[in-house]
Amino acid sequence: MNKIVLARYLEPVDWIVDIPDDFEVYIYNKGDAITAPAVVSRASHIIQRHNTGRAAETYLYHMMTEVKDDSDFTVYAQADPFPHSPDFLELLRIWRHWDDLQPLSWCWKDDLDVPPRHLLREYENRLDGRLRIRPERFSLHSWSPVEFFDEGAVRTGSTYRTLHPDLPEGGNLAAHFLNRAGLPQIAEKAAAHSLGVFAYGALFAVRNELIKDVPEPALKQLYNATMAHPCYGYVMERLWLHFFGCDFELPRFLPRLPQQTAEDEWFQPKTAAVR
Repeated sequence: MNKIVLARYLEPVDWIVDIPDDFEVYIYNKGDAITAPAVVSRASHIIQRHNTGRAAETYLYHMMTEVKDDSDFTVYAQADPFPHSPDFLELLRIWRHWDDLQPLSWCWKDDLDVPPRHLLREYENRLDGRLRIRPERFSLHSWSPVEFFDEGAVRTGSTYRTLHPDLPEGGNLAAHFLNRAGLPQIAEKAAAHSLGVFAYGALFAVRNELIKDVPEPALKQLYNATMAHPCYGYVMERLWLHFFGCDFELPRFLPRLPQQTAEDEWFQPKTAAVR
């Protein structure tokens, strides 16, 4: 059976009663207790967790403990997906038409003009009434989207370089991160390209068999990263699709990256100042 994983802090989750019956609902609760009878009845599992590691900690915990090796879908979402995906419930209802790896978001937040509204409107005009999904392309070097300047994303790239001064300005941040996460084959692909693709709000669906293809040591290394520094969670938000097979774009021709050894425990808490 398909599953939906919700990472909740304080968001209202009354809306889950409208999730199609095709989905088993997991709520990983990092806030106050959930007591609403309708929510408790609809949720298949309510798991209390410490409020650490952002949504990435929740996703990875589920991947390490609950995912089966089958062709069912698991949807990963924050507990209030609608600012990022106004058509979220409708998208769940058409799951039989999804790709094996399916982005499910439209924007970061329309009221904050991210992406700029004119870009969203232009894109929506080309959808001809179809449900709103808009994967965003971004630089594997600066971490910013291609079509507009995103100050927060650039700050993530700058913070990452502060934590890892061996990565020079302009270096391929994605390849650096993936290599040290124990995913050298994906890192090599990233190093040969300039652009990646992500879903805003980390809203996506993926077949369980693709999750099972990710080596368990890499999942554990990524999980450790979520606990080591908040920056790594922001980095992962732009790489989820690539963990499960999404292609990078805009080829480059670069030498191969040296592979890390198992003893290279780089995901450790850092004390470097954030720029």
